[in-house]
Amino acid sequence: MELAQAQLARAVPPLRRNAGTSNPSIHSDRLALTFMSEWHSFTSDAFQAFLEAGITHEVPFHDETELYTVGNELGVSGRFVRNLCDPVMKALEPLPGMASIRFADFQAISTSEDTVPDVCLGLIAVDPTPDNVHLVGELKTPWTIPDAYLHLNRPNTSHHLEPLIGQLVAQMRTCSLRFGFLSTYNSTVFVKRAADSSFLLSSPIKHDTMQPSLRQLFAGFCLMALSEPKYFESPSFQAREKLRGPPPLRVSARLLRNPDYRSLSLTNELDSVTSDSVIVNTDRSPPTVINCVRQLSDPTVNSKATWLATINGTPVILKCWQLKYDELFDAEAAVYHRIWTQRPAGLHNFTKWILRGEIVCSSIFPSGYVLVLEHRDGMRLDRLWHTLSEIERAHVQSECINGVHALRQVTVRLDDAGMHNILYSRESGVVTLLDFEGAQEVESHSVVPTYHEMGAIFGSDLLLGRPSGG
Repeated sequence: MELAQAQLARAVPPLRRNAGTSNPSIHSDRLALTFMSEWHSFTSDAFQAFLEAGITHEVPFHDETELYTVGNELGVSGRFVRNLCDPVMKALEPLPGMASIRFADFQAISTSEDTVPDVCLGLIAVDPTPDNVHLVGELKTPWTIPDAYLHLNRPNTSHHLEPLIGQLVAQMRTCSLRFGFLSTYNSTVFVKRAADSSFLLSSPIKHDTMQPSLRQLFAGFCLMALSEPKYFESPSFQAREKLRGPPPLRVSARLLRNPDYRSLSLTNELDSVTSDSVIVNTDRSPPTVINCVRQLSDPTVNSKATWLATINGTPVILKCWQLKYDELFDAEAAVYHRIWTQRPAGLHNFTKWILRGEIVCSSIFPSGYVLVLEHRDGMRLDRLWHTLSEIERAHVQSECINGVHALRQVTVRLDDAGMHNILYSRESGVVTLLDFEGAQEVESHSVVPTYHEMGAIFGSDLLLGRPSGG
C-alpha cells in the first residue's frame, strides 16, 4: 500500500509504441475556432479542487512499469485507463458520494448512441441513461495527432482543433455535459463549456508534468465535473448550424453526370447486371450499371465503401455513402465539382469525376449516394514513402503543394490530409490527392496556410511549405 497522494503526484509513465496506424480518425463534427477560448486558470482551478478533496487514505501500489506496446487507438485508450483513470478512481472512490461512480465504457452507463466516447465517468446504475454520464473523453494516437495540433492561437496548426474538439463536443452534447477531455496520452486538453457558444480549453498537459502532476489535475477535473456535470442549452439555440462555423460544403444537384466527361459510354445493357452490380440513378435515363471488382476500403465499415469497379468494362472508382452520411458525400462531390468547374492550376493532381447519383438497386450496398471517379494508377503514399529517393520525395511534395494551392483557389481546406490520402505512380510520376470528406469552406476573411495540409501529410519529412521561421 502507499498514500494516494504520493501515487497521484507521480508522472504518468511513457507509452511504448512500435509501428502503428498511419492515419488519425477524423470525424465530420466541427467546433469553429471562434467558439474556443483559452482556459487560463485551468491548472489552479483543477489543483484547488484536488486539494480541497482532502485525500489522506492509502491505495494499492501502482506498478508504473510499461511493458505493453501500443500500435493503435484502442491500445492507447487501454494505457490511458490503466495509468490515469485507475489511479485516480482508486484515490476518489473512498470519498463521500463516490460508491457507485466509476470510469467505464459508455454502454455500461448510458443507452447506446451513434456518438460514443472512448472513456466516460458516471454513475453505474441498474438503468443506463445519458443522465448517468458526468464526463466524457476522446483518445487519439500521439503519432498521428502531434502536440502542435492541440494548441489554440497558432495560425499554422490551430485549425486542426476544429474536428478534434468538434467530435468531443458532439459527445458532450449527447449527454448535456459541461466537461470533457481530449487526450493523445502524451498530451491532454481539458474542456469546459462556459456558455452555448463558449468552450474553454486548457493548454495541453504533458503526461510527465509535475507539481502538479497530470494525475492530480485529472482528479481535480473529475471532481469539478462531478460537482456540476450538466449543461443545458437555451431552447432556441441552433447548435449544429451555429457551432460548426461556415456551413458544410454542398452540391446543388446530387444526381448528375459530368457533362465534360466524354471518355466513357454510360449506356448499359441489362445483361451486364450481376450480383456485384450497383445500379445508379443520375440526372439522365437509363440508370447506370456499375460492376464492382474489388473492395478497396475496410470491409468492416458499413457506413461507406470504396470499390475498384467497371462501367462497360472500363475501370473506375466507385465511392458509396449511406443516406444518413450525405454531408460526407456532399463534401467530396463538391470538391471535385469545384475543381473541375473552376479548373485551377494544379488540376492535374485530381482525378476526374464521372457521375454522382443515388443507388436504386444493389445487394452489396443496398442504398445511398455514389460518386464515380476516373481510375488512376498508383499506390498509397504511406506504403511507398520509405522507399522513395530524395529526388522522388521532393517531386511528390512539390506536386502536393500544387494540389493544396488548387484547393485554396476553390476556397477549400482539408482537415484529414495524410499520406494515406495521396496516390503516387512511380512509373508516371503522377501524384493524386484523394478523399475530400473532411473538406471545409475557407471563409473570405480567413487565411489557412498550406502547412495545414502539408504538415499533416509529411510531418518532420516536410521540405516544402513550411511556415516561415520553422
